[in-house]
Amino acid sequence: MLMRGKMKEEKKKEKERKNEMPAIYEECENSKGCAPAKHHFMECQERVESGNGFKDENCVEEFFHLAHCASECSAPRVFSKLQ
Repeated sequence: MLMRGKMKEEKKKEKERKNEMPAIYEECENSKGCAPAKHHFMECQERVESGNGFKDENCVEEFFHLAHCASECSAPRVFSKLQ
């Protein structure tokens, strides 16, 4: 009986935990370290949306550079919060 109560309590705590990953990722994406990658991505997006970009330009490469930077920055911070 005691074991079931403990398991229910652990499950309840697990449900109550807030996922901090999106906030950490966004913070990293906007950090000084990722500023060059974000600048290139935003610049590309502006070109594509304005129609002044190259034919079939889609900013995928710039997006992956930014995502890589944000992932590299956020991974250690997220893993340090795991129990």
